[in-house]
Amino acid sequence: MEEDWNLFERIRDREQVLVFMNTALKMKAPFIGYGQRITIVFNMYSLWDISGSSTQKAQQLFYELEDKLISRMKHRGDAIYAGRISSHNKMEMYFYAQDDGDWEAELKRIMADFPSFRYYFVMTADQDWSFYLDEMAPSPLEEQWMRNAKIAYALKRRGDNLAIAREVQHWLHFPDSARMNEMKSKVGKLGYIVIVPEVETTRKVDEPYVLHLSKLHTLDVPTVNAITKELFVLASETGGTYDGWGTRLILKFPAKLRAYLRRNIQRIFSIFK
Repeated sequence: MEEDWNLFERIRDREQVLVFMNTALKMKAPFIGYGQRITIVFNMYSLWDISGSSTQKAQQLFYELEDKLISRMKHRGDAIYAGRISSHNKMEMYFYAQDDGDWEAELKRIMADFPSFRYYFVMTADQDWSFYLDEMAPSPLEEQWMRNAKIAYALKRRGDNLAIAREVQHWLHFPDSARMNEMKSKVGKLGYIVIVPEVETTRKVDEPYVLHLSKLHTLDVPTVNAITKELFVLASETGGTYDGWGTRLILKFPAKLRAYLRRNIQRIFSIFK
């Protein structure tokens, strides 16, 4: 089973939630024969009691339980983990299970090993995987937020100091020059600098007019999400599309030192080759 796990924020019923899901399943869903959706809801207050009111410890307890549940479901081979939605006071896990399984009895057996967790589960027929495809799957803006998180995580792993503001470049596409110029007028009032408007006929035939912008900002995920949402919404209102961002790497001192030493060691070895 292919996996591509992504995390993104969403407002649901006026509450901020985090959606963690295997987006790779979208390409093949629905899976024939896996038409039973199992929703397991965990009460986070009970975990806080166990962990001495520590949110971090409570979350860690849940993640340990999640790993064990996924492992057991995979071992059985008759359920697919689609992901979870978490809020302040509860965690909701979603599995798609084979139609002929006795899942009520099986879940009771599995959860007997976790007597301290308060939970309930619901089984729903969902042959079309409508919950996963229509309600759980990310919107185009949420897909951009997923990419933001992946890029920020990759930069952080390379030693980038995301808290340092730097010039970040953004690209937007439009079907004609009139809409591109309308967008230029809007973003100019919001502190964006127009690098160059251009026509690109090879990549997006239906939106060949490209608006290339830059703005000084940090790369922490909340900031990048706010910036990309602003541009995404404005571009959509103007009849265009937002097409991503790029920037230069700014290393923290330890990362700079490692890079410096690595370059010099490579030079020394090249001399003696």
